[in-house]
Amino acid sequence: MKRTGTIQRDYSIQALQRGMKVLDALLDARTPLRLEQICAYTGLPKATAFRIVVNLLQGQYLVETEKGYWLGLKMLRFGALVEEKLDLKQQAQPFLVQLRDQVNETVHLAVLDHQLQVVYLEKLSTQHAVGLMMSQIGITAPMHCTALGKAMAAFRPEDEIRDWIRIHGLRAFTEATIVDEGAFLRDLHETRSRGYAVDNSEYEASVRCIAAPIRDRTGAVIAAVSVSGPDTRMPVPLIGSAMAMQVVKTAQLISQALGCPEELA
Repeated sequence: MKRTGTIQRDYSIQALQRGMKVLDALLDARTPLRLEQICAYTGLPKATAFRIVVNLLQGQYLVETEKGYWLGLKMLRFGALVEEKLDLKQQAQPFLVQLRDQVNETVHLAVLDHQLQVVYLEKLSTQHAVGLMMSQIGITAPMHCTALGKAMAAFRPEDEIRDWIRIHGLRAFTEATIVDEGAFLRDLHETRSRGYAVDNSEYEASVRCIAAPIRDRTGAVIAAVSVSGPDTRMPVPLIGSAMAMQVVKTAQLISQALGCPEELA
């Protein structure tokens, strides 16, 4: 049984590699290709190439045109998503640098993925940054116990958040993590009302954070910016602090750079 599982896994990897070969061929050619041309580019047997193309067509990764097979709607969506995230990071960069220099603490830029996990797009540290802070560009963090996650989740439909809690639960990372559904939903309501979220050592012990939502040109929340630091250096309380106002102002400036009208930012 173990050997069968290994064989299936190896076959799946091989099929994925061959599918990537077909997509790479189209990217290199920059034009639709017929099946014979795909075989010439990839070196794949015709029967194998045809089987891969059929699967890619079914998944909307390819479309069939008069001139041959070309990249489909799914690939266009991937490209648009990557471009959107790169543009967000590029537009936000000068404001993130300015915020870091103002507060002299670590600054983050993040988005939520389809599973409502926080994905770090940028991290700007200072010389005296928190040594144990777990955040790194590209990795994920929980939504429910991070200021970044709460700043974005607060503007999602409550039914979506309740469904997420039903599936994932509210795992305790520290003694301060909010693990009661009612308390968590109230926290999101307060976040939405004040315009920014706080994390009082809810994800990492002795690390506190303030985050505010970033909006696109339609006013929809698409990301968040935060300041994090050790509890010995962060303001007490976080709510109503000058640092919180600086984070909110930075989020507003980034939102406006992305085309959000000033009255919605």
